[in-house]
Amino acid sequence: MRFNGFKLMLAAVVTLMSSCSSHVLFKNGRSDYSIVIAPDAPESEQYAATELRDWLKEVSGAELPITGLDGGTQGKRLVVGFNPIVEELVPGTAKPGDRDDSFTWENHGGDILFWGGSKRGTLYSVYSFLEEELGCRWYSSKVSVAPKKSSWKFSKLYNHEEPGIIIRDNCVLDVRSNPAFSARVRNNFIKLPGKGPGETIPGTAEGYWGVHAMGSFISPAEFYHTHPEYFSYRDGKRLDNYSQLCLSNPEVLEICIERVRKVMRENPDFLIYSMEQNDNYLFCECDECKALAERYGGQSGVMLWFVNQVADAVKEEFPDKFIGTFAYQYTRHAPKDIVPRDNVVVRLCSIECCMLHGYDECEQNLSFLKDLQDWSAIAPHLYIWDYVTDFAQYSLPVANWKSMQPHIQDFRDNHAIGILEEGDYQTVSCELREMRSWLLSKLMWNPDADVDALIKDFTDGYYGAAGPYIRQYLDLEERILLRPGIHTGCYIESSNEMYTPEFISEGKRIFAEAKAAVASDPVLSDRVETAAMPLCFLEMERTPLNGLNDGAYDLIKRVVGREGIDRMAEGAWTGGFLWAKDMLEKYENLIRNIKEAALIPAVDVKTSGNGVSFTRYKGDFLSTSEMLAKGTIDGKGVKPFFGIDEAEDEDHFGYVFDTWLKVEQTGIHQFNIISDDGAVMFVDGKEVLNVDGSHPDRSGWAILNLEKGMHHIELRYFEDFEAQKLDVVLTCPDGQNGPIPAERLFISAD
Repeated sequence: MRFNGFKLMLAAVVTLMSSCSSHVLFKNGRSDYSIVIAPDAPESEQYAATELRDWLKEVSGAELPITGLDGGTQGKRLVVGFNPIVEELVPGTAKPGDRDDSFTWENHGGDILFWGGSKRGTLYSVYSFLEEELGCRWYSSKVSVAPKKSSWKFSKLYNHEEPGIIIRDNCVLDVRSNPAFSARVRNNFIKLPGKGPGETIPGTAEGYWGVHAMGSFISPAEFYHTHPEYFSYRDGKRLDNYSQLCLSNPEVLEICIERVRKVMRENPDFLIYSMEQNDNYLFCECDECKALAERYGGQSGVMLWFVNQVADAVKEEFPDKFIGTFAYQYTRHAPKDIVPRDNVVVRLCSIECCMLHGYDECEQNLSFLKDLQDWSAIAPHLYIWDYVTDFAQYSLPVANWKSMQPHIQDFRDNHAIGILEEGDYQTVSCELREMRSWLLSKLMWNPDADVDALIKDFTDGYYGAAGPYIRQYLDLEERILLRPGIHTGCYIESSNEMYTPEFISEGKRIFAEAKAAVASDPVLSDRVETAAMPLCFLEMERTPLNGLNDGAYDLIKRVVGREGIDRMAEGAWTGGFLWAKDMLEKYENLIRNIKEAALIPAVDVKTSGNGVSFTRYKGDFLSTSEMLAKGTIDGKGVKPFFGIDEAEDEDHFGYVFDTWLKVEQTGIHQFNIISDDGAVMFVDGKEVLNVDGSHPDRSGWAILNLEKGMHHIELRYFEDFEAQKLDVVLTCPDGQNGPIPAERLFISAD
């Protein structure tokens, strides 16, 4: 008995020692391991095996063979995919569904097993292991990190993960156009790369076909001449432009069903097919459509009533597919007395929201949060279209680094099955675009990830010794761009009040230190320059004279050429620069104008003290010329400087300001105006700056070569309705920049 007891104890010790013993995966460029896959493994798992082999070689120098199930040596196997070896070593484990992106990797003795859903889950398990255990990183399609290691051993390995969001569409150019990088950051909207160059693997994407598709199914060019009744009825007529469809017309429904069926037959590799409104507010107001809107609680109800019928019509032929529709702009609010069919996906869009704050902490976002919750209560499949960059001027700084996470958490908590995070989908000019894209991918996979840790990971890994300075810049953005009272959507102009001279000057100091920290590394130095480009763009748009003098334009020109930047805005309709070449041409013209600027002589004038004379107008006008022609004079007086502060709560007023500016140094001066609404400036009787008309914040500037002495300024301004603003800034030859000091403004004695 004592002997048997000893044997049992010895066996227990051996088992314990075996479980705690180390296994060497590679050492000194060699490995005894093989990568094992099933002979009938799907192409995606074959790809996973090659990725594991290739990245292990990058780290270790050892190239492992890929074999079938009967190859390799037990205890020396990397088993890829759910196959008989996994079933043997992990008995009772259920095979994951093909579309299941969750995964597990763990060891059994010396064997390491990688498995998940066959379309993508197994591949994600390989990437997770390479990241978590070996330190591999894929920061962009061009920048990957594979730390070199002489050896690596393990004793106990286990990791299981499930995606926070089922369909993850990181809609940036770098991800959408690079399937290999897309897979590595676990974006599952596009297909995995295939065996050959440019090939992809069918069935490996959770794709969404089309957007605003109703306009492509029924267009005025094709149908208006014969069937005007198919289109929106407004003000007594059917619209013949890009408007909306008359959804109550049964023939419109028949055509849409027929054409979406054709799309689904010809494009079977998508999961969801768009039946979404066109991109405008011109919905139909015929009697039948009005009655449907009344019955179902608004335009979203009309849309859902229509889309439900389309979904019913295609369900039998396509039982595993979905029809997608928008909750966007005029259809954003949830309807009443109608719910989406089980095969309908509702894509809710956040375009009106403030990007800088959480939905529950910002007055501007509360109505969207209610819509999100209302749709979540009735929609079996809710999908989010979110906006994370500035589409008016792609390159402007956007301080939404800490708001992306609570937004994604709200989407998850309201049962969103998918998110499209729309970033720089056209170009590569956005601020810190690689980091924003990488963070979005990480957060869509795990909405509860540590954002600060992710930012440190990226900045240190991507920028090297400049990483701490990039984080300083992010702190500066948080301090200045997120100060109380600042809100912004996804269409931001350089004139926005969140940008200040301090932000530009302090940001440029930080980037100068960042570049100095990596001065010996040309690759890292270029990355820091690219990161600094948006700040330089902001400076050139607000104070181009300063930007020319301190090298901002030179940096922009280098980065645009090196990175191949073509677009600076989503489209001409945004009011910003659409083409980078036009931006550079504008700055080149500025340089030429400065060189050729004729000196404007000073004027002898008698003054009676400091101040700015003004005549105030009231009336409903849409330009400063209308103000002078139609407005009623509402008062006259003197102010210490250009200002409209006492009129903050009023609409429909205007001013003509008149003063003399004392120029203290001959040379190039830049006048900058930010106005809401219109403003026109005259210097010594000549119009030099014009941002007239009814509009939100808009900036304009004039570059003048002024002689030392007195110069006459007339400034005309009007306010139409809603917000009002007038800022006048002067940049002097010595670089001083700011509001014109009151002691340099004088009233004429005449």
